[in-house]
Amino acid sequence: MSDADLLQSYKVITCFLPAGKGKEVLDDLRKQKGVYSGFVHHARGAGVDSGRGNKAPFYVEREVITVLAPVGQADEVFEFLYFNAGLDRPHAGMVLMEKAIRGMMCNLTPEVTDES
Repeated sequence: MSDADLLQSYKVITCFLPAGKGKEVLDDLRKQKGVYSGFVHHARGAGVDSGRGNKAPFYVEREVITVLAPVGQADEVFEFLYFNAGLDRPHAGMVLMEKAIRGMMCNLTPEVTDES
C-alpha cells in the first residue's frame, strides 16, 4: 500500500433500505462501481404511527448498508445507492453520507505469485 493510499480521504455512506434488498444492492455496487468496502446487516425497530392519530406502535424491518468510499467517488456511490435501493419512492428508506475521521481500504483478494 502506498503513502498516497494512506493519506486519502473517505466518506462513510449509510443506507437504510427495505429488508431483503441489501445483498442484491451491495452486489450491484461491487459489480457496477468496483466498490468492495461495504457490508450489509439486518435491523429491526419500532415507532409510533402518529399519521393516523391513534399513536399505535408499529414494527419495521430494514437492512443497513455501510460503505467506505473515497471522497472523489462518494457522490457517485451515494447516488447509486439511492436509486438502486429504490429510495426515490416515498417511505422506502434513506441514505446518509458523512466524513470519515479515519479509514483505510483493504484488499482482501490474495495475491498469487508464480513460483515456477
